[in-house]
Amino acid sequence: MPAQDADARYEEFLQFFSRDRERLSAYISTLLLNQADAEDVFQRCSLLLWRKFSEFDRDRNFLSWACGVAFYEVRNFLRSTQRTRLQFNSDLMSQMSDRRLESLEKNVDMLPFLRECLKLLPKGEQELVRIAYEREGSIKEFAEQKGIALQTLYNRLGRTRRLLMNCIQRKLAVE
Repeated sequence: MPAQDADARYEEFLQFFSRDRERLSAYISTLLLNQADAEDVFQRCSLLLWRKFSEFDRDRNFLSWACGVAFYEVRNFLRSTQRTRLQFNSDLMSQMSDRRLESLEKNVDMLPFLRECLKLLPKGEQELVRIAYEREGSIKEFAEQKGIALQTLYNRLGRTRRLLMNCIQRKLAVE
């Protein structure tokens, strides 16, 4: 394959992948209980998607195709690790996979709205959301560091979630 064709194919893959990257990661996280495992499988799946991209039918939805590949990668991961931790049985995992994929396809435009709404929050609330969801620390550690009662932070996080949901709903209504 000439270098120009390979470059064009790689660019095309990156366009599809970058658009659906976060939703694919969320899909994998739905199927695996442990976040570290989900991140590991996401990395493996990302490489596998690139290797299999020549098989992708451009008339299909990339996210659906990628989630199909990810589903089997999750199953392979669970089979190969044979962990003693709690795991979903195959039927439940298939049902969750189908529902999550439906949800991801319906909510295509919500992530940009979430990003916009997060920027509107005061810096302290942005930091609290980041700590709660990016797993860089724990809320308990954050509370101790700031000298704030843990329940107070959970209450703030609850209010912040409601603010974000209302903001997203307003933006969706305008859209």
